Amino acid sequence: MNLQEIEKILEKYYNGETTLDEEKQLRMFFAGSEVPAQWKHLAGFFSYVGQEKEVKIESPEFERKFDATVGETRLSKIFDLRRPWIYWMAGVAASVLIMVAIFVKFDPFPGKISDTYENPEVAYEQAKKVLLFVSNQMNKGTKNLHQIDKFEKGLKDVQSIASFNNSLEGVNRIGEMDKIKKLISNN
Repeated sequence: MNLQEIEKILEKYYNGETTLDEEKQLRMFFAGSEVPAQWKHLAGFFSYVGQEKEVKIESPEFERKFDATVGETRLSKIFDLRRPWIYWMAGVAASVLIMVAIFVKFDPFPGKISDTYENPEVAYEQAKKVLLFVSNQMNKGTKNLHQIDKFEKGLKDVQSIASFNNSLEGVNRIGEMDKIKKLISNN
C-alpha cells in the first residue's frame, strides 16, 4: 500500500472519520514488516487494537447486567455545580448584612472612650515606644529599596539613548531631504 494513502488514512483515523475497512487496512499495514521508522511506534498500538477486537466476553452475568442497565429508565437528578456555590455565597452575603445591621443598630461602644492611662507621661512614653518599634520595622522593610534608585538611574540612561535615537532619525530625514533636492535639481 502507498505510504501517502496510509498517511491520509491515519489522518482520518486521528479525526475519527475512518471506516471499518480503512481501520482494517491500517491494522494489516502495521502488522507487516515494511513499516517506516517514523511510524514504528504505531505498530504496537494497532497490534493491540487488533488483539482486543478479537476478545469476547462470554460471561452470561455480564450480558444480564448490561441488558438490565441499558433497559432500565432511571430518573436521576441533574446537579448543577454552580447552584450550591451561589447558595453558599448568598448565605455569606446575608450573614455579613445581618452583622452590619446589628453593629449599626446596637452600638458596641456605647460610652465615651476613656483613657487607658491615668498618667499622661506614661501614655506618652508608651506611644513613643510603639512608634519607635513601628519605625524600626519600616526601616528594615525599606532598607533594600536603594536598589530601586539604581534601577531608576538605569532607566534615565536608557531614556537618554532613546533621545539620541530620535536625533539620529532627524539626521536621516535631513539626508532624505538632500536626496529629494538633488532629484529635483537634476530634473
